[in-house]
Amino acid sequence: MIQATTALRKIAGLRKRIKGIQGGQGASKTYSILMLLINHASSNEGKEIFIASDELSKMRITVIKDFLNIIRAFGIFDRVNWVDGTLYRFPNGSFIKFIGLDKEDIGKGLRSDIIFVNEANKVKFDTYRELTSRAKQIIIDFNPNKKFWFHTEVATRNDCDFIKLTFLDNEFLSKEERNEILRYKTRGYDESGNVINQYWANMWRVYGLGEVGQVEGRIYIWNSIPYEDYLKINKKEYFGNDWGKVDPWAVVGCKYHDGNLYVDERNYESENEIERKLSPTELHAIRGANTTQLNGDEHDGLVSWKFKQFGVPHDAIVVCDNNRPNKIRSLRRAGWEYAIAVGGKQDLINRIGTLSGLNIFYTDRSTNIEAEQENYCYAKDKWGVIQEEPVDQDNHTIDAIAYCVSRMFADGIIKNV
Repeated sequence: MIQATTALRKIAGLRKRIKGIQGGQGASKTYSILMLLINHASSNEGKEIFIASDELSKMRITVIKDFLNIIRAFGIFDRVNWVDGTLYRFPNGSFIKFIGLDKEDIGKGLRSDIIFVNEANKVKFDTYRELTSRAKQIIIDFNPNKKFWFHTEVATRNDCDFIKLTFLDNEFLSKEERNEILRYKTRGYDESGNVINQYWANMWRVYGLGEVGQVEGRIYIWNSIPYEDYLKINKKEYFGNDWGKVDPWAVVGCKYHDGNLYVDERNYESENEIERKLSPTELHAIRGANTTQLNGDEHDGLVSWKFKQFGVPHDAIVVCDNNRPNKIRSLRRAGWEYAIAVGGKQDLINRIGTLSGLNIFYTDRSTNIEAEQENYCYAKDKWGVIQEEPVDQDNHTIDAIAYCVSRMFADGIIKNV
């Protein structure tokens, strides 16, 4: 017999269009959501409900297995209505369809009454956006191994409800699994609450407490300051620039004072993202107004236009990655005469050593700097052993900061680390 848990009652109480459920191990978040969806589909006519996750093959042994157990326990399962192992049709015209997101373009333009994105932290944000843009209601669940697009792009929306669940919200969790979860705590902390093992302490934080965890192999730990405090630092501001046509175009400001490096994010949108937000008339005006002045380099008008918006003074030193020399030359011709190139991503180990030797503070409006320094980590081999080289992702603002630091050393602003 299926009984309601505290987790189910908490989820059922969410009222906004988007329902974000963050939870640890054994919290019954997915099971509870399935119960609510089955009840909704069987009680309301003509409802179109989709359940999506990153891999259909994995869903068959997890979410779909739970779905079948629940619908049988409810006493409403009819094999005739179970189509291709991914679609259940209810007698009232409603259906629940399972889809894997491991196939390109699946779910694009989908219209639905409800879409449930299971293990959303394994799904790309663009996929989520395309999948849910036409949905009347959206449900998201995930284990909080690290911050991801839900925390930065979705949770802050005024049409989003957000709750955290733990194993304590599941009164019917087995004694064996409950004890296993509690073991994470005893292996991670001593009786005084001091960390004795970082791995198990992080396991307890994520799977026991349902809190956002620290990425294993994390490289940097920086701290936040108010943007107003950054403005008060009366030191020369350098600017780092990591070009991005498709990837994020990272522009940061950097100041060094009393042994500390302070950084502020000015841009993270790619050139393509910026262009998509402009009307054809605006885009033509921006390009056309500058192409003659900038000697015809493609899209240079966009770069100089944005640099004005970023608030970068013409006399500032702008340290750019060297893979777009035309844009650097164009910046100089547009008035940023101190735009200079720096080497690309070579010698990463030495760069990491340099940044790790600095006390770095980012402004509280620098959401992508915050996310990158939390997620930037060393790579692992196929056995899970951490390597010396970092994973080449979550590093656009980090690269821009590193360009600034290299120039600050060259100019004697930073002398020793």
